[in-house]
Parts: sequence; structure tokens; C-alpha cells
Amino acid sequence: MAKNKTKNKRIIFPNNQGGKIAALILGIIILIIVIWGSVIAFKKPSTKDALTDAANTKIETARVDVKTTNSKAKLYSNYVVGPNNTIHITMKSIPKSDTNSELWANNKYVYHRDGTKQWNYIKQNAIFSEVYSGYKKLYTAHDFSQFSDDAFKAMTIKANGFNGYLISYNGDNRDVIRGMQNTTTVAPTSNPQLTNVKSIKLRINVNRKKELTEMYYKITYHSKKEGTLTLHLYDINQVNKLKVPSSVTKNAKKLDFKLK
Repeated sequence: MAKNKTKNKRIIFPNNQGGKIAALILGIIILIIVIWGSVIAFKKPSTKDALTDAANTKIETARVDVKTTNSKAKLYSNYVVGPNNTIHITMKSIPKSDTNSELWANNKYVYHRDGTKQWNYIKQNAIFSEVYSGYKKLYTAHDFSQFSDDAFKAMTIKANGFNGYLISYNGDNRDVIRGMQNTTTVAPTSNPQLTNVKSIKLRINVNRKKELTEMYYKITYHSKKEGTLTLHLYDINQVNKLKVPSSVTKNAKKLDFKLK
């Protein structure tokens, strides 16, 4: 009988010692998090240092969403560049127009359809490759060294959790607008037109190594005829797979297209 009583006994911490130990461990964890966050915030780079380093980020794959709105229509474009030069582009307008289209491309073929369901294809060639390379440069342009010192000072930087930093700006600063126009232009100009731009909203994410991980900006124009332009670049070097769907390749018809 004595042995059975011993087996049924529960082992407990006297005077709620278990709760005290748990509270102590929790307190230590919170303290470590606070100290770690303080160290990151204290060591954060300047806006200039973060962006000039981020300008060197080599973008091999990415996703880009572009939206333009004006008094007549809204146009949505999605661009995905994957490994091995595989590309997927979609364009959609509201109200619907001839710009509605979809395109797939790889090293061998280019597949395209407009507003219809019919896919057509042609053989890949140097000219098309150059065109798509230009699209990639345009959509992923990030030469932040084009910002002036005054533009760097106008933007703010803060820790973005433990993963990196967020650089942001929202307003009508001419230096920031001019710098962003030069930053995102494939062939930067020395004197971009600023008179039509009303304001800019900007968010740029970099990791702890100061590599670009995400970029978002929205340009608002004075004229409703021009409206707004929004670009979101994300999943930088994170698109590991991209393949032309079999539903496209099986049903596509060959186009008789010859370059003169």
C-alpha cells in the first residue's frame, strides 16, 4: 500500500517555485529582445549609407506590380522575371481595352495572347531578348546613388524588426522626387521634368546587409489626366521557379512572323 501511495504522489515546486522560474525566464527573454532591438536601432546606418549600398544589389529574379490611373482608365501590369530568363507579363485595363494581354517567354519561345483566349507563339530571337531585358531594367531600376544629399536628409530610416531597415518619405520635396525619377530611369537624365509631379510616397526595405529587398513608390501628378503611377518591386531574388504552363504550350498556334 505504501508503495502505491508513493507512485500516486505528484512532484511539485514548493511555494509556487515553478511559476517564479517561468516568470524569471520570461523576463530574461524580454530583456534580451529589448537589448537586441536597442543595439539594432543604435547601429542603424544613415539613409545615405543604406541606399548607396542597396544600389549595388544585383536583381536576378523579382516580381513587379505597376498601376497607373487617370481620368479615363486604370491600367494594371504585373511583371515576373524568373530563373533562366523566363518571363511572365500581364496587362489589364479598366474599362477593358486593346491593352489587355498576357505574355510568357523563355529561352526558346515567346507566347502571347490579347483579349482572346487563343495563345500564339514565335521563336525567341535576339531582338525580343533585348526588349525583355529592357523591361527588366526599367521595372527593377534602383540606382539610389542618384539621390542628392538633400534628398537623403529628407528621408527617414528606422529598424524594420530584426530583419533590416525601412527608408521612407511622403511629401512633395523636389529633391526626393528628382532623385527618384533619376533612380528609376534606365537612362538617367540630368534635368527631369518636375512641374507635373504633385507628391511622392516612398518605401524602401533593405536587409541587415543593406541589400534591397523591396521598393514601393507612388507618384501623384497635378493633372487628373495623368493621375497616379504606383510601382511595387518585391520578392527580389526570391522567385526560384517560373515555367511556362503546359496549358499555354499545348494550345499555342505558331505565328508566321518574319523580321525584315
